[in-house]
Amino acid sequence: MTGVTDSSAGTPLKHGARQGASLSMAGHEIDYYYISGRGIFGYLRNMPALRRCIREGHYDLVHAHYSLTAIAASLAGRHRMVVSLMGSDVLGNSLILPLLRLFCRYRWSRTIVKTEMMKSRIGNRNIIVLPNGVDTDMFRPLNRAEARCRLGLPDKKVVLFAADPDRPEKNFTLASESFSRMKRDDAMLLPLHNADHSMMPLYYNAADVLLVTSAWEGSVNTVKEAMACNLAVVSTDVGDVRINTRGLQGYHITSDDPDDIAAKLSMALDQKIKTAGRDRIIELGLDAASVTDRLTEIYRTVISGSGNPDGN
Repeated sequence: MTGVTDSSAGTPLKHGARQGASLSMAGHEIDYYYISGRGIFGYLRNMPALRRCIREGHYDLVHAHYSLTAIAASLAGRHRMVVSLMGSDVLGNSLILPLLRLFCRYRWSRTIVKTEMMKSRIGNRNIIVLPNGVDTDMFRPLNRAEARCRLGLPDKKVVLFAADPDRPEKNFTLASESFSRMKRDDAMLLPLHNADHSMMPLYYNAADVLLVTSAWEGSVNTVKEAMACNLAVVSTDVGDVRINTRGLQGYHITSDDPDDIAAKLSMALDQKIKTAGRDRIIELGLDAASVTDRLTEIYRTVISGSGNPDGN
């Protein structure tokens, strides 16, 4: 049995819950504990209840998502731990890095990160690169006209910005400026935040291109979901976007120059080619089932005390 701890912040359907759902479908028994509150004191207030939950659960291991959640779970007692760090944990806050390195080395059985860049930034032999998987049954190509009709979108080309505009690292100001510089009356910029996760396949299929202008990311879930729907993407060079889309038509990497972004956006909107992002997701083993298989192997090695499944 696995206990999954997750931050209270994040998308409506949190990363741990999505991953846990895939594990449950594969036959694993999962319990959840969500951290309530924000900031270091908010996490510390969860300690007594979290310690009691872990003690009474008799879990084979605890899998914690996000850095502060993992630290809180570590302080809640001695137990086998797998930790998943996200992009902002490692790339967005250099002050916490020494603490992460300390816990990676002395406390966490395995640490999972989303990209090779994150791995090299921490630098530890127990670190495994394993991006979040995409539910390719949920995220799949649909009829664009029907998707737009269901969402009530106007008859314009749609540039989708699927991130929180208020988060500085998502850089919505750059997205808005770049869109404006296209000077196209036939297109609209659609910022989308806090939409029900079940509706996201409709938005990806209704759009003409996904726009990502982030300053940093881990493994960009929105890009992988868009790829599974065969949606074109224009993105700054963050996370694993370049690696996952290399050589594919309809996928454009930009600088942070709004003129460069505008030019590639316009190119993507006018393209008449069929994208093959879905085939690439499956080829790279980034579908949810493949990632679940790899995660199960990580759990097995931690529980049995055997070597790192990636051979490091």
